[in-house]
Amino acid sequence: MPSRRALLSAIGTAVSVGTAGCVGRIRRELAGYTPIEGPCDDQPGAWPTAGGDPGRTGRTTTVPPAPDATAVDLLASIRDNDGQQQHALSLPVVADGTAYTPVSGGLAAVDLDAPMDGPMWSQGLEDGITAVPLLACKAVFAPGMNQLAALDQTSGDRYWRANAGSHHRNDATVATLDDTVYVAGGGLAAIDIHTGTVQEHEGVGETLALDDDSIYTTRSDAGIFAYDLNGEERWHISSKEVRGSASVLDGTVWIADYHGTVYALDARTGEVYWSHSLPGVNKVDAGLAVAGDEVFVPAGTGTTSVALDATTGEIRWDVDTGIVTGRPVVSDDWVAFGRTNDGVSVYDRSTGEERTTWSRAEYHFGTIGGLVPVEEGVVIWERSSSGLSLLR
Repeated sequence: MPSRRALLSAIGTAVSVGTAGCVGRIRRELAGYTPIEGPCDDQPGAWPTAGGDPGRTGRTTTVPPAPDATAVDLLASIRDNDGQQQHALSLPVVADGTAYTPVSGGLAAVDLDAPMDGPMWSQGLEDGITAVPLLACKAVFAPGMNQLAALDQTSGDRYWRANAGSHHRNDATVATLDDTVYVAGGGLAAIDIHTGTVQEHEGVGETLALDDDSIYTTRSDAGIFAYDLNGEERWHISSKEVRGSASVLDGTVWIADYHGTVYALDARTGEVYWSHSLPGVNKVDAGLAVAGDEVFVPAGTGTTSVALDATTGEIRWDVDTGIVTGRPVVSDDWVAFGRTNDGVSVYDRSTGEERTTWSRAEYHFGTIGGLVPVEEGVVIWERSSSGLSLLR
């Protein structure tokens, strides 16, 4: 088993554990609108956050599209004031058959069963949206460059705005735990979900993942960090080779670097359980998927996507997918990859055998930047055209 020192030698890193000292807390509020009332005990939806859950595991309980599925342009009837079709700026989140989609200048709620009817509502946001939204407490939280906006999930009416921005167009910058929304935007902040009150931490991060008692962030010029929920640093592995968000499940953190090496770390201490350099995997910046005892690694800008044993790091199977720049989606017996230049493919989770592919050429998709699972289908974000399609 590789030692912690071996990992650091391999990627040229240095480690500090628990050195943050006193955590800075600067409380401030941006004069807003209406507080969110009542307990947050509702079910957040089928895909309420980037990666499907706060741990960024990419897991879903849905079933994939049928082999003869059809594709629908979800933005065809969403127009700006000049009559021009809107563009999707990132992946949406989904609850109760509605996709909450960042579009040019704001957020739009789209009925997946009737997208041609136009948006159920749309809300302009001065700050724009630069990352995947978040659903919680019957509200949708829209992360902008400088502010986080809370909107009513049903009507789009504003609750509050908070001075906590996400400065990076990445798919994993906000997450919620209990009654707190955490935001990574260079720095790290915790926002009261009801009032929008901001508690700044001294931590850093461009992406984040959560488990029950810790925050895991990555930053491209600094590496991966673990903090407690008050923002006090637990451990840090320094690297300039990590771009995507970590995935965390059952006490283990998995991360891939830009050279195609995957690491499994002890979530509490940062100790390296194993590392595995994967030929054909390169520049992974969208994160991994984890379910049961398997880790699924997209090809990134390489050629090969891989399933690993989550405990040992051994390769279970690999498949020639070509470039895959989005996070995989995994369910009980299947895993899906958005093959950037080729289409959407579903594989048997145990064997890697290809089940179905919906080709990009046949369905007229743009380059595929990511997938969001919905019942009997997937929503596809088309990176090159900023399009959004439902395959179902």
